[in-house]
Parts: sequence; C-alpha cells; structure tokens
Amino acid sequence: MSAVDSSPVESDVPASGIVLHDGRRPKPSLGKRILGLLWDSLDDKSPEEHRLVRRLDSCYLIWACFYYFVMYLDSTNINNAYVSGMKEDLGLYGNELNWMTTFWTIGYILGTLPSQFIQMHVRPSRWLPALELLWGGLVMCMAAAPNARTIYGLRFVIGLCEASAYPGMMTLLGNWYTPQELGKRSVIFQQSSAAAQMFSGFLQAGIYNGLNGRAGLKGWRWLFIFDGIISLPIATLGFWLIPDAPANSRAFYLKEVDKQVAQARMDRAGRARAGGMTWKKLRSVVTHWPMWVFVVPYVCYVLALHIAAYMNLWLKSLGIYSVAQVNVIPSGGYAIEIVMALVYAVVSDALGVRWPVIMTGASVGLLGGILLAVWRIPFGLKYFAWFLTFAPVGTGALLFAWGNEVCGNSAEERAILLGWLNTMGYTFNAWVPLYAYPASEAPLYKSGYKINAALWGVYLLGIPVILWFSKRFPTKRDSQADAERDLEVVQVTDKKRDDQNSEEAKI
Repeated sequence: MSAVDSSPVESDVPASGIVLHDGRRPKPSLGKRILGLLWDSLDDKSPEEHRLVRRLDSCYLIWACFYYFVMYLDSTNINNAYVSGMKEDLGLYGNELNWMTTFWTIGYILGTLPSQFIQMHVRPSRWLPALELLWGGLVMCMAAAPNARTIYGLRFVIGLCEASAYPGMMTLLGNWYTPQELGKRSVIFQQSSAAAQMFSGFLQAGIYNGLNGRAGLKGWRWLFIFDGIISLPIATLGFWLIPDAPANSRAFYLKEVDKQVAQARMDRAGRARAGGMTWKKLRSVVTHWPMWVFVVPYVCYVLALHIAAYMNLWLKSLGIYSVAQVNVIPSGGYAIEIVMALVYAVVSDALGVRWPVIMTGASVGLLGGILLAVWRIPFGLKYFAWFLTFAPVGTGALLFAWGNEVCGNSAEERAILLGWLNTMGYTFNAWVPLYAYPASEAPLYKSGYKINAALWGVYLLGIPVILWFSKRFPTKRDSQADAERDLEVVQVTDKKRDDQNSEEAKI
C-alpha cells in the first residue's frame, strides 16, 4: 500500500507542503529534488513546514534516540555485569542469568499494552519520562543487590517500565511526521539500539576498568550505578522535549503556528486526532483486520532476527579468534544493519510505499537463512550469510510506520496496534529460541537454521497479505473539513504576522 495513498482524502494541498499564500512556487532544481529525496528537510516544502520539522528533529527526535539508547543499555547491562564479576560475587553458577532475562521479559510483556492505554489518558510528556526516572533508579538499586532473588524482582519492575519505550515512541512519531518523513525517523529511532549494541561493550569496559574498587565497590556494581545515572538527566529533559500531539502540545520550542501547521499536515495525511478510548471503540479496534494481519509477519520478523545473536558462538567454535575478536567481529553486522536500515528508509519515503522495500529486506534475510541452513558452504560464503542476517533489521521500523499509516483513521488504534505487535513479538521470542537453538547443538543447530529460513519466508509472504487487506478493506475518514479549517487558521495567522511585520517596517 502506498504510504501516500494511505491518505483517505484528496486534498487541495500540494504534496510538497502546506501553502500559506496564494500563488505558485518555483519548480525546484534537479539537485534540490535529489537532495529532497535523500532527506526531506531539503525538499520543496513550505518554509513553515521546514521550520516545524527542523524543530522536531532537533529537539524531539535527537532526545528520543538518546532515550532508546539508554533504555537498551539499561536492559542489557546484566550480561556485562555477569561477565565482569557478578557471577562470582553472588555465586551464580546455575540458570540465574537466564532467569534474570526471563523476569525482565515477563515484565516487558505485561507492561506494553497497559502503557499504551495509559498514554491515551496521561500526557506522554509526563508518563514516559516518569517511567525512565523510575527505571533509572531501579537500575542503580541493582548495584546493592545481595543475591539473585533481589535482582529478579528489580528486573521484573524494570521490564514493566521499559515496556513503554519502543511502542510509545513509535506512536508519538506518527503524531507528527508525514508518510514522506515517518520511515526515516522510525528507522533512525530504532537504530539507536544498534548504536548501543556497537558501543556498549567499549563503554562498559571503560567503566569497569576505571572504577573497579572505587569506594569499595566492585566494577560490575559501578556498571549499574553509571547506567542509572545517565538515565536521569535524559528522563528529566523528556518532560520538556516530548511534544505529545499537535492538538495539545505544550512543547516550548513549538509556536502556535507550528502546532497549526502540524495539525494541518496530519489532517492532510488522514491521521485522526485522539478522541479517547471507549468500549465500543476498543471492540472495533480488536476486530479490525490490522490487529491480526500484521501480527504474524511481525512475530516471524522478530524471531528470525534472533539468529544474529549466535554469530559469536560460531566464531568461538572456530578456535582461531581471540575473545576480543569474537566480541568485536559481530560489530560489523551492526554497522551493516544501520547502513541498510537507512537505505530502506530513504527509498521507502522517496517512493511513498513500504511493502516492496520491506519485501526486499526480507528476501535478504531469507537468503542468509537458506545459506546457514545448508551450512556446508565455503568459509567466506558463511561469513557473508551471517552478516546477511543483520541486514533486514530496519524493515521492522518500516512495518511499524506502515501500521501507523494504515491505522491513521484512529489514534487509539495506532497506539494499540503498535503495543500489540511489540507484546506478541516479545511473547514468542521469550521461548521459541530455547527450542530452536538449544545450547547443546551450538553452533550447528540441526533444525534452528531451517526454522530461521522458514521464518524469513513467512515474513516475506506476509507482506503481500497485508497489502491485499489494505487495498480490499481500506481505512477511511473524512478529514477534508479538518484540513481546510486548519489551513485557513494558518493562513490567517500568517497574514496577521506579515501585516504586523509590514507595519513595523513602515515605522
């Protein structure tokens, strides 16, 4: 389904932006059109739209990336602490580490949908930073944990709090960015976690080496303290930088005309304003096709991505690399992930469609899965296959962007859909890898690699199914009146400002 076609109305507003004055704009040069395809702040939108997008990118998007970066550090630091002395100090010689991950996952699964519902009644600019403050404090409390049971409880509550991060932020991005902008922003936000994966090992090693033994605390305890501390200022900034929605934003960096332009953009894109959740609306959302058609491809996508985590086990089994090399070589996969994700996003936004780009990424993953399933292939080709498993990651953010657009006729449905997908992805990812990739078979998983290839295949085939449903049962709403009303307000406001400037110039 075309991201542009997802708008249910034909508007008099040109696709290049909101016209605030009568008259034609000069046709942009070829160079500017090309740059506009690469990054939309360089296209031929009106100055008012450019100003709005710049402010959102500079204040909100950058903050959101730091927010997710820190969330990832906080959720995965247990592994760094485990190999940095926590195992020996707390006597963790059984399955304690697996249980610590399990308790976090249970909390995350249970917290996702309730958080999405709460954000329909509580401003995200209050709810999300408050949760980050709480989980940052709990992460620091882990530094004082005397035993594994204490960590189990803390990890469960931290998972509850962190459940809001990904679906909550993806929903907020859909409140402000148009289909020509949303793919890139969604991917950039998602890939901040890949950046965290690339740099977390170096960051945690520096903390451990520099602070081990300070104030009588072991280095692994300092890991938790430092990770918690860096969460606090980022959380505090969120109270001022999260813009909520155009209709009720109180962000200090947005002027009234910015909010009017933002609302007109959303009306033009067919994205409905929040109207509150009712039982009738909830029943309508639950029985609507996106809730069930999106979920199978997304769950397969999440499960298929898990295979990349086992690349270091294969490297270790070769016996030719040092411990440092085994940990560093997969970082090349995260670099590939980031580059490919940005390519997907730019192409998808430029073409105005999501499905062919997602299918391309899924095909890349399928090729990697098939090569690993064959297994007995040349050494260099096997390296290539492992790195291919990183390449499709960015398509998940595009799938979320597509869901934002398909459900644009209901702000509540958008929030529930994204929370539902995240919940189901983590629910299946909590147990399927245990059976598909048993530790006793590492790194040659007899069935695991075949299962992985099959998951990529289902993901690939699921995208045309979503496309068919979106064409056969399109979501519609009459937003023409809303768009025209908002444009009139913007035009009047802009005319008053120009008249005022003219009077001042005469004086």
